Amino acid sequence: MDRLEGYGLLDSALSGTKPYSRLEAARLMAEAQKKWEERRPQKMSSDFAEKELIPSLLRRLKKEFKVELVELGFEEGAHAPTYLKPVDEVVFKYIYQTDNPVIRPQNANPPQHTIYPIYNNDGIVYQKHNNFSAEIQGEGRLWNHFSLYYRPILNTFAGEDPKVELEKGYLKAEGAKIELEVGRDSLWWGPGYHGALLMTNNARPFDLIKISNSQPFLLPVLGPFKFNIFVSRLDYGEPSVPKPLLYGLRLNFKPFPIFELGFSQIAIFAGEGKGDLSFGDYFKILYSNKNRDGTKSDSNQQVAVDFVLRWPNFDKILPIARSLKFYGELGAEDTGNPPDRRAYLFGVTLNDILLFGRMDLRLEYANTSPKSVPNAWYQHGSYPPIYHDRIFGHHVGSDGEEYFGRLTIYLSPKLLLGIDFDAETQGRRLNVKTNNYQWGADLDYLINDRMNLKGRYILEKFRDPSSIAGGNNTHHLFGLEFTHSF
Repeated sequence: MDRLEGYGLLDSALSGTKPYSRLEAARLMAEAQKKWEERRPQKMSSDFAEKELIPSLLRRLKKEFKVELVELGFEEGAHAPTYLKPVDEVVFKYIYQTDNPVIRPQNANPPQHTIYPIYNNDGIVYQKHNNFSAEIQGEGRLWNHFSLYYRPILNTFAGEDPKVELEKGYLKAEGAKIELEVGRDSLWWGPGYHGALLMTNNARPFDLIKISNSQPFLLPVLGPFKFNIFVSRLDYGEPSVPKPLLYGLRLNFKPFPIFELGFSQIAIFAGEGKGDLSFGDYFKILYSNKNRDGTKSDSNQQVAVDFVLRWPNFDKILPIARSLKFYGELGAEDTGNPPDRRAYLFGVTLNDILLFGRMDLRLEYANTSPKSVPNAWYQHGSYPPIYHDRIFGHHVGSDGEEYFGRLTIYLSPKLLLGIDFDAETQGRRLNVKTNNYQWGADLDYLINDRMNLKGRYILEKFRDPSSIAGGNNTHHLFGLEFTHSF
């Protein structure tokens, strides 16, 4: 979808709120197909993109969302309002790494932050040496208004017994473009590619109740509009408040095809030992930014605003890339008016650099170290934004800074090469610092329309000048992933 958007084939996509529903993905695919057919008489800057890449992407998406395209009326065919696909996809993974994750100890600032070679991985933590996993995905639909999705996973990590658990799974009820979801799912809020300030899939998927719109509403002036509201319960115990509630709100607008705007809010509150809350207490917690430490209406809140600005025909100004996307996110903690203790993220994507139709370049910078209180983010004493020991915001953690870059190259429509670099600092403003640097490369090969093979290698150099986390070290990671769709 990002690549089609980069070629100017998607105007109504709200990419800052993920995941897409299947109906929304099908609608976007139909929009891209229509615009592609309208523009085909026009000569593109690249024969490869025009004759091979874009037709291949559209064909694969059309096949993936055939059922939804028929349901929405974009394709002809028999529509089955009720169906069950017990096994829709299987995924096998093998990961080998030369060491366990690095842990900054409690006496460091920020305390007890774990540095993982693989981030944004639904909370899965690989151990030293051999790691295997197998996943099965299935789905079903009833009368066009109810749906089921499940994705169990079998993990076999080095030194641990095999374990089967539900990675994701939920029930949905849908009507008039409104969805009610109950189950286990992950969220990603914001335009960032490698991280976001409030909500990512760095931690395990939440057990939640969520209300959202499956497809955007078209509002006057504001354009396409999407919203997410959810409630979940976190899992940690003392010394933090045990088992608090997590509330999240996301609003996403697109007043112009080239400009997208989003607002996100989370609040962590209540929990065991806090007593019953009145309606007024809930209102104060969710919509006031005063700290009430020690009271039953104490909470931890974070808010963020984000934007995306696109330049579809950048090659007409500078012939170095077909299109440009500039995006950012500004977040704040819950004190001050307006809220202070700010963190931020900025990035740029150059689509089809050098106009060969084969390469995209992404650059991204994140900073979670406010000058006033450097360790404010992700470190609340009573209500830290952590689920199953993982931060569900940006993986760089508190008082951190990250520089990230990735170049993707289509060697052919079926073979994609990725090369990336990631430099992170923990303890940016405080006295005790650690740095880790990652160089990564991956190959993604589409064997056929149903089978895909991907390999990845990471070289990580961890620098620990104060020896607070075991000293300097070098880690290697190699992974293989095979996917078969039915």
